[in-house]
Amino acid sequence: MNESNFKIEKHLEFKDKFKSKILNGKKTTTLRIYTNLKEGDLVYIHCGGNVIGIAEIESVMQKLLKDLNNEDAKLDGFKSKDELLEELEKFYGKLPEKIFIIKFKLKSKLNEEPYKIYYGNTSLAEIAEKALKHLDLDEKDRKILELFLKLKSVRKVAFKLGGLKKRGIVRRVLRNSYRKLKQKGLI
Repeated sequence: MNESNFKIEKHLEFKDKFKSKILNGKKTTTLRIYTNLKEGDLVYIHCGGNVIGIAEIESVMQKLLKDLNNEDAKLDGFKSKDELLEELEKFYGKLPEKIFIIKFKLKSKLNEEPYKIYYGNTSLAEIAEKALKHLDLDEKDRKILELFLKLKSVRKVAFKLGGLKKRGIVRRVLRNSYRKLKQKGLI
């Protein structure tokens, strides 16, 4: 993977059943109950455990759930509004009054393991050990890396930090450490 891909920090994850629809352009939107995405963002598209492409976010808008229609459903890869709502309820449970519609355009196709995009063939333990030894880290990052070496799991560290949503923080520390170690020629 090329170093410029490190600028892509955001992700859209999909069930494997949507892979062909995304790759052939039949699925160009996704509905989410929350998002940090904005127009112009580049994101990795994940499906079935692999990164299948890079997409650009064309728009992000909120819509009342009651105002969704069959066209929204078709752009999201479903046959009807009812089928879409059924899937959303299975995934999220009770739905909020408003939902985000994220429109994206696939810019390039990939078939990569997410791990290799960020870390090449270097183990996370090696990154953490070398970062602690060779990098000038702030106290927060140092504690995250030390905890990672102790627990050997991004997921377990996230739970210790307050919950599964904290995985991004742990991954960011590991990615930044990898990048700095690579720049110094230590990996």
